[in-house]
Amino acid sequence: MRPLPAFKRPTLSTLAVGKQNSRGFQLFVLMVLLMTGVTSMSLSAQQLAYDIVIVGGSFSAPAAALAASRTNPNAQILLVEPTDWLGGQATSQGVAAIDNAWHDPGATLMRTQPTLYYPADYLDFLNRLKNVPPEAPGEGFAPNGSCWVSREAFDPRTAVWVLDQMLAETTNVTVMRMTVVKRVQTAPVSDDFGNALRITSMTLIQRTPKPGYQPHSKLLSQEITDWYSPSESSDFSKSLYDVIPRDPQKGFVVIDASETGDVIVLSGAVYTVGREQTTEEMAEDGTPPACNETGSQATVFPFCMTDNPTTHSEDELKSPWPDFDSYYATQSSTYFSFGSYTYNRIWTYRRLKNTGPLWSFDSVNLGDVSMQNWYPGNDYPYGSIYKTKSQCAAEAANWQGGLDLTHVAQAEKHAVAWYFYMKERRTTTWDTRMPHGTTDPLNMMGTGHGLSKFPYIRCCRRIIGLDNFRLTSRYLVNTAAANYNGGTSWRFYDSVGIGNYAVDVHPTKNSSGISPSFSKAAPFYIPYRALGSTNVRNLLAGGKGIATTYITNACYRLHPIEWVIGSAGGTAAGMMSAQGLSNLDLLDTPTLRQLQANVRTNSPIHWAAFDSDPYPRNNGDLIVNNLNPIQDGVPFRVEVYHHRAVRAKVYIDGNFVGETTTKANGRLVLNNVLAPSSAVSFVAYCYDAAGNLLDTIILGPDSTDFSIVDDSDPQRFSLSGSWTTGTAQPNKYGTSYRYSWGYNQPSTATWKLYIPIPGIYELYLWYPESSNRATDAPFTVYHAQGTTTIRVNQQINGGRWVLLGQFRFRGDGTDKVVLSNAISDTSKLVVADAVKTVFVDVPARVSHWELE
Repeated sequence: MRPLPAFKRPTLSTLAVGKQNSRGFQLFVLMVLLMTGVTSMSLSAQQLAYDIVIVGGSFSAPAAALAASRTNPNAQILLVEPTDWLGGQATSQGVAAIDNAWHDPGATLMRTQPTLYYPADYLDFLNRLKNVPPEAPGEGFAPNGSCWVSREAFDPRTAVWVLDQMLAETTNVTVMRMTVVKRVQTAPVSDDFGNALRITSMTLIQRTPKPGYQPHSKLLSQEITDWYSPSESSDFSKSLYDVIPRDPQKGFVVIDASETGDVIVLSGAVYTVGREQTTEEMAEDGTPPACNETGSQATVFPFCMTDNPTTHSEDELKSPWPDFDSYYATQSSTYFSFGSYTYNRIWTYRRLKNTGPLWSFDSVNLGDVSMQNWYPGNDYPYGSIYKTKSQCAAEAANWQGGLDLTHVAQAEKHAVAWYFYMKERRTTTWDTRMPHGTTDPLNMMGTGHGLSKFPYIRCCRRIIGLDNFRLTSRYLVNTAAANYNGGTSWRFYDSVGIGNYAVDVHPTKNSSGISPSFSKAAPFYIPYRALGSTNVRNLLAGGKGIATTYITNACYRLHPIEWVIGSAGGTAAGMMSAQGLSNLDLLDTPTLRQLQANVRTNSPIHWAAFDSDPYPRNNGDLIVNNLNPIQDGVPFRVEVYHHRAVRAKVYIDGNFVGETTTKANGRLVLNNVLAPSSAVSFVAYCYDAAGNLLDTIILGPDSTDFSIVDDSDPQRFSLSGSWTTGTAQPNKYGTSYRYSWGYNQPSTATWKLYIPIPGIYELYLWYPESSNRATDAPFTVYHAQGTTTIRVNQQINGGRWVLLGQFRFRGDGTDKVVLSNAISDTSKLVVADAVKTVFVDVPARVSHWELE
C-alpha cells in the first residue's frame, strides 16, 4: 500500500482539470456555490491522479482494491473510506459475525469444500483473523461454537487490523480514510451503443481530527453533515482533493462500493432506491419500475453488551433524546420482542467473545461480549434512511450523503432502546453495560457512544446494469418447491462469481410493494452485467449497489457475497484501466472470457458440484417464458440476450418459430411464441447488422442433430392424404417410414428443414429401396429462388443418404421438402422416411437480409 500524501491545507487552485482550470470557470463555480449556499467551500484543492478510484464503505471495497492491484499492477489505485475503518459490515457497521449460507445444497458445499466456493483472498482474510499475532488489537477470532448464527465471529478491531495488513502488502493502492465524495464531474460520450456519460473528475473532502477529538463521540446523525462540509469545524480540519485520470487518454475507472451511493447519484447514473411496487422489470423504453422510494429494508445500528462490574443506570446513553423514555415504553409494548427465543439465545446469537464452553448457546458468561443485531430488536422498522431520488437531485449541488437524518437519528435511539430492553430483561444475576468511550477495553465498536460507526444497511441505492440489466427474482430457483431438481439458480453467461443465501427481507413498516414468493433460493450466480452502470461508461458498482431489486438484494447482500462482488469489480476495473476500455467493452465475448479467467485466479465463477465446465457454454442468455414452464396453446415470450446481436432467429425442437429485430433493455424479444409443453430444446441464432452469424445460444440438450428430419418427428414432419406406417424394411432410417400408393387420393409428405444460417446447403434423402417403389418419386424443394422438383428412383440407392442437390435456403421457416404420390405408374408407391441438410456456404459478400 502506498503512503498517503501529506494532508495539509493546499494552496493551489485546481478545482477542475484541463480547460476548466481557468479563472472564468473558478468564478462560475464560486457563483454556483453562493447560489446553493455552499459559501464556505475553498476553491483550493490538491490534485491527485489515479487510474482506478474505489469509493468505499462496504466490505466490497477492500476486496475490489486487492483484485484491481493483482489484475493491473501498473495501475495507481485510490481507495476512499468515509470512516476510519475499512471493512463495512464486517467492521465499521458492526456485523462482525459473518452470515453464511445456511440451507442446502449450497451450505454443505461451502462448508466442506470452501476453496471451491469462496475467493482465495476472502479465505486468507479469515485465516489471518484466526491466527493474528499478539500485537494485533482487539479480542481476535471467537472459536467456532461461540455464537450460533455464524462460524466466523470476531472483534471488528482485529478485522480492521487484518484488512490494513492485507492492503499494506500491495504496492499500488493508496488508502484515504475519513474521506467522502463531494462532487463528481462528467462529460458526454458517444459510442456504438449510443450516448452516455463518463466521469472525468471527483472532488473529495478528507477530515483530520483535531487534538482532543474523541472518536465518534457524536452520533452519526449529529456528525455526518460535518463529513461533507469543506469548512473546518471544532472536530476536524479539512483538505480538498480533485481526483483526475493519470492517463487522460484512457481516463480512470470508478467503483462505487459505498453505502451512500455518492458517485452513483452525483454522476447521473440511472439507479433505483426502495421497493418495487408492481413489477421488477424495466419498461421497454428503459424506464425503471416504479418504487416505493421511502420503503427500503430496515436499518440497524449494532452494539455490544457485556457484564457490568459496577451496577449503574447508564442514563448517559439516553441523554441525546429528551423523549427516550416515552419512545422506549412504546417500543417495549408494540415492537420489541424475544419471540420464541430466550434472553440467553439472543445473547449468544452473535456472541463475539465467549468465556464459557463452546456450543453452549443457552449459557451466558461473565466476560462474554454479545453483539446485538436482532429483529424485532434494534432493526429500525419505521422508515428508510435514504432520501428519494428527487430529494437527492435537489441536494446534489451541495451533496451531504443523501441520507434522511431524521430516520438516522431515530434508528440510533431505537438501538439504544433495544439495549435497555435486553438489559432490563436479563436472566443473569449480574448487570450489563454497553461498552463505549475510549477507555473500555471491550468497546469493539470503537465509538464514544457505543453504537457502530455506520449503520448496517441492508438495501441501498442500486444501479441499473449494463444494457438495462437487473437481477430480478425470476432468476432464483426455489429449493423448497416440489419440482426442485437439486440444481442451481439461473447460470448467467457472464458469471463472475457465485453466492448462496436466503432471500432474507427485513421490511420497514411503511413499506409496500412486491414481496418474495419464497425464501430458500438455490445457489446463484453474479453476472458481470449487474456491476456496470448502463449510462456511465467508466462506473462499476460494488457491494449492495449492484443491479439488484428489493427482493434479490436480500440474498446478494451478505458478507462473503459482497467480497465476491468486490473481487469481480476490481478485476474488471483492472482490465478497463490497462486497456482503456469501457464497462460495456468487457461484454464482448473474447474480453468477457478473459475477465472470467482473471476473476477465476482468485474467485470461483461456477458451482463445481453442478457445472462440469467453469465457463458457460453460451455467449448469451436465452430466456423462455420468463423462466416458467410453457403450456400447450399458451403464447409466451422468448428473450435473447447477446451483447452485439441485432437480429435473432429462434428454433424450438428444431422448428423455426420466429425471427426478431425488436431490441429493448439489452435483449431481443420475440412475443406470442407457441410450442408444446413437451419441448426440450431451444436455440437462438444471433446475427449482426450485416447478417453475419455471431453466436448460437442453446437452452436444453445440445446433442440433438436437428439437421435430420425423420418421419417420426411430430413437429417438423407432416402428412396429408392417405399414408401407411411401415416398419418391416431393414434399411429404413430410425424405427419407421411412411408410404402411399400411386392410386391413392392425392397425398403429400412434408419435411420442414432446419436452416439456422441462411445460405447454401446440400440436401440429402434417406429411404428404404424395393422393387415396388416408384422410379419417379417427385420431391419438391422450396428454397430461396423458388421451387425445384426432382424425381428419384426409389428402387435403387436405398438405406443411405442420397444427395438430392445443392440449394440456397432462406432460414425463415419456409424452407421445406414435399413428396407427392403423383407418379406415372400408379401401381407403385412412394416412401417418405428422412431428409438431411448440410451447410455449405453463405452467398458471397451479399447480405441475405437485403435479398429478402
